[in-house]
Amino acid sequence: MKLTHDMLCHGVYIVGARHEDKASALAVAWATQVATDKVLIAVGAQSYTRELILKSGAFGLSMLEEGQQELGRHFGTQSGRNVDKLATVETETHKTGSPILKNCALWLDCEVSDVFDLGSTKLIVGKVVAAGRNKATFTPLIYREREY
Repeated sequence: MKLTHDMLCHGVYIVGARHEDKASALAVAWATQVATDKVLIAVGAQSYTRELILKSGAFGLSMLEEGQQELGRHFGTQSGRNVDKLATVETETHKTGSPILKNCALWLDCEVSDVFDLGSTKLIVGKVVAAGRNKATFTPLIYREREY
């Protein structure tokens, strides 16, 4: 049986990276905690942000909450090669200098510890070096079957 997009649901995250004078971010639904201090993200080969993550060795992970569907679409439907997706969004930086959304439920600042090549996708493991919550309680934005 082949796994399809409608079998599992996932939280929606914005992954940001900066290398030298370039910064970008993308929406991902494949992110998970793999240890008490590590998270794993899956990023496609075509991603400009993935290039910045691998060059910088770091990324920021911002969790979206219910009601932030348009923000998810903003980061998920256009390429950072063509559009400065961060130009209209407030961000902040922490230890790694990776862009993190100010208006997110919670955030993690990560240094890349491992990369696994799956061909069209890379699994990137990040060691969490800083983290915070912007809201005490929230309902995560969920992605399932190509929709929120």
